[in-house]
Amino acid sequence: MIKANQSDCYFDISHPFQYLNERKGDGFISKDDERSQNGARPPIIDDDGGDGKEEIDRGQWGNKAEFLLSCIGLSVGLGNVWRFPYLAYKNGGAAFVIAYFILQLVIGKPLYFMELVMGQFSGKGPTGVWAMNPCAKGIGLSMALISLDVAIYYNVIMAYTLYYFFSSMQTTLPWTVCKPEWENCVAKRFKFPDYCTGNETVDYALEEACRCTYNVTLDTANCTQLNYTGTPKSAAEFFFYEEVIQRSNGIEPENLGYPLWWLVLCMLLSWIVVIACLIKGVKSSGKVVYFTATFPYVVLIILLIRGALLDGALDGVIYFIVPKWEELLKLEVWVAAAGQMFFSLSVSFGGIIMFGSYNKFKNNVYPDALLISIMDVITSVIAGFVIFTTFGAMSKTIGAPIEDVAEAGYGLAFVAYPEALSNFPIPQLWSVLFFFMLFTLGLDSEFGLLETLLTCIQDEFPKTRKYKGLMCVGIGIGCFLIALPVTCPGGDYIVTIMDHYGADFSVLFLAACEVVSVAWVYGVLRFWRDIEYMLGSRSCTWPFWTVCWAFIAPILITLLFIYRMVKYSPPKYPTDEPFPEFAQGIGWALSALVMCPIPIYFLYSFFTAPGGFIEKLKFITTPSDKWQPNDGNRAYLTQSQDTLQMGKYGVENPTFN
Repeated sequence: MIKANQSDCYFDISHPFQYLNERKGDGFISKDDERSQNGARPPIIDDDGGDGKEEIDRGQWGNKAEFLLSCIGLSVGLGNVWRFPYLAYKNGGAAFVIAYFILQLVIGKPLYFMELVMGQFSGKGPTGVWAMNPCAKGIGLSMALISLDVAIYYNVIMAYTLYYFFSSMQTTLPWTVCKPEWENCVAKRFKFPDYCTGNETVDYALEEACRCTYNVTLDTANCTQLNYTGTPKSAAEFFFYEEVIQRSNGIEPENLGYPLWWLVLCMLLSWIVVIACLIKGVKSSGKVVYFTATFPYVVLIILLIRGALLDGALDGVIYFIVPKWEELLKLEVWVAAAGQMFFSLSVSFGGIIMFGSYNKFKNNVYPDALLISIMDVITSVIAGFVIFTTFGAMSKTIGAPIEDVAEAGYGLAFVAYPEALSNFPIPQLWSVLFFFMLFTLGLDSEFGLLETLLTCIQDEFPKTRKYKGLMCVGIGIGCFLIALPVTCPGGDYIVTIMDHYGADFSVLFLAACEVVSVAWVYGVLRFWRDIEYMLGSRSCTWPFWTVCWAFIAPILITLLFIYRMVKYSPPKYPTDEPFPEFAQGIGWALSALVMCPIPIYFLYSFFTAPGGFIEKLKFITTPSDKWQPNDGNRAYLTQSQDTLQMGKYGVENPTFN
């Protein structure tokens, strides 16, 4: 039995609705609450002392479908197609998938539910929501900075997809043909023979390894083996690294180069599309997601069916679903699964809080959170089957192990899979569908990232909402200009730095601070009362979520972050040489930039608060006057405090007694 406070009020796990039933008739539910049963918001006083105009201007989702599709689009992005399958085959196939499922259950789903509730209850974005715990407002600022970091380089990767999309509209796919300057290039990867057989039929199939000359008079063929000065590379690999991004030898200023005009134009087009869809906020982006969030599933299912018919596809499926149990004992697998979970679900990026803040107050967010997180897992698994069926077929063709047939990182989407698509009938059609699918996947995620930043600014400065379109255009232009160095030949290394330092282990630190600030400072039982007030009841599985929020999630996230720091490994060049120290220094500066708002704002709040040490601590952990339910019932907080005999201050609000 869990004791809620010093009074005789108990929450019996066997009767999770006991307190709710005892509560009837105590005046806890106000007239404003009754008015909001259908989702309508009564006029409230805004942050500027107005008459509620801020709430009207802030906007809401047109309907629940827009909200769900937007959340699914944010969580299901490019990482589900190239990052999840790559990490899976790098970390033992199904062993990684098992670790991913477990972490989804005890960290991903609870944090997703928590963030949706925070946004919906308060009607505020990632910065405004911390009126619940004022000293933690730096968490919201960090969320905005991380979203900005990812939005900048994410659109560059979307530019790659546009370049491939337009390149697919050619009679001959450019990544299937070698150019004279590409040394050791082969049109397609193959199983290199020990010798040429001399058999015309066999050697025809080995045209990349054997060259045959014919004696017309004798009607015979003389086949000799071709010699390569190095390891042969496929035309797809040369096309991406030598023609599309023209990757340089390093990140040093002399190797960085100048922006590549074709990538600049593709990135410009991508930003134009993003801005056009976000010009009116969720009112416009909510309409676009009807297509962008559903079209990828159509293409994925088509590719899955086609891949399942390939010779060798079963080998890839077996590799994906049969676990290597010894891999589960490696901490690296769990750390990789945690990183993918945060990157995929977008937990602690601010987008979930932001999307939830545009919901109607009485929207039943609990099944929404479960549905969205489940769809993320399902999409990752489908993408895994799509990739691994193709890898299995490619592995059989070239005679190499499955773990050796793909490129690392997003090279999987731009090297290995395009090469596989070139073996399909009418490869142009499949390539156009695949890369347009990648673009739509990225588009949804970009909506969430950029809208998070815009919402943070507008919540802090409500008067800027009337200039939402101009702000969207201005921020888009700024991000475009900042991203120009990423389109240079050395830009691939800049993407690595921005991802590795700005949006990887930094998110673990952010998530640990977030869950502690909610569960232990604001109070997990107080948080459940907010959920009860908003939804009318609590989930029958509330003990599970409580344990996850209060213990499992903060402990595991903290341990994962510590492990990442202890086992820190700098990003490396393709030659396995680590990035130069100055590049690592820039990366650490980026990490400091996105993480420092948390301690800096805490210290600022503490030293500017009145009173002595204890009084300061009470002041900065007490919900501010701006913290109120989004139905406008200001009396709720006072009523709930008096009814439950709860401490007023955060430091007097123990999670468990």
